[in-house]
Amino acid sequence: MAVLIPAVFAVNLLQGVTRRGGDPASMLRHAGLESATRPMSHPDFVKLVRTVTLTLDDELGGLQERPQRIGSTAILAAHASHAETLGDAYRRTVQFMDVADNSFRYRFREEGESVIFEMERIPGRVVLNELAVEMIMVLVNRMLSWLAGNKGAVNRAWFDYPSPAHAPIYRAMFMQAPIRFEQSSSGLAIPLSLMKLPLVRTEEQAMAYARRTPLDAFLPMDGTTGLALEAALTIDTVLTREGRLADMDEVGRSLNMPSHRLRRSLKREGVDYSDLRKQVRRDLAVRLLTTTDLSIEDIAARSGFSEASSFIRAFRGWTGLTPRAYRASDL
Repeated sequence: MAVLIPAVFAVNLLQGVTRRGGDPASMLRHAGLESATRPMSHPDFVKLVRTVTLTLDDELGGLQERPQRIGSTAILAAHASHAETLGDAYRRTVQFMDVADNSFRYRFREEGESVIFEMERIPGRVVLNELAVEMIMVLVNRMLSWLAGNKGAVNRAWFDYPSPAHAPIYRAMFMQAPIRFEQSSSGLAIPLSLMKLPLVRTEEQAMAYARRTPLDAFLPMDGTTGLALEAALTIDTVLTREGRLADMDEVGRSLNMPSHRLRRSLKREGVDYSDLRKQVRRDLAVRLLTTTDLSIEDIAARSGFSEASSFIRAFRGWTGLTPRAYRASDL
């Protein structure tokens, strides 16, 4: 099943168009879309975001006080990529974003077993709607986790506005973390243990990822904390090394527990083992498409598919795009 983006994301994005003096209906036509009143496929949402940001020359889509010119996120990604560890990458990112002095002040600090990425509104500055916050928090968390070759994890997330109608999807957006609204700021608590991870992406790869936004940032990701993260990393190791999907018995042996206990423990975390394997497979395919020149046939084999046609069907189901279209996109 293709990814669907709730209509509220498009509606909120088009509010930024209106604020900048544009015509939302014209913007939709330009993107080849009829309306923003129904959930959009993932590729349609990407087309709309690209149309809006390029037309306005604003990667923030008119949602904050001042435009963020096209290319700013790529420069940020390049700057972050020169950090040695994920923690250093977060510090670089916060410093870079705070210098922009737009609608938020950004902070990064340790707090117990977590590190805190926090954004606080600057009084009197425009924050048009929830999407202004959602876009920043999703992009920063996913891009930096990707720089470290990690799936990321969030201990909790909080927001400085009332619970919106689309609040039920927040747990999927923020790695199944507990969510709170009507707080004094917005932010993420991320496991401190992840901050020592070394970065594995080059500056060129980081800039390519940023140009693809929001293609990767809004793909759904299951929670990968605790045991689920350990199982996912084991599955990924076997798949990357041998081009096959490890079964539950094999993963259980690697984690020193019988398969029945592994299944029950994952279920308590709200994770289905089959879904976890699919996510690992998808993430490896995306990683190979965006960081290598391997053929579609080779990527299919490395992702555990016996035939390229099966891989193409599965990939279209994950993203709404064929592997070639995904690779060719340059956002």
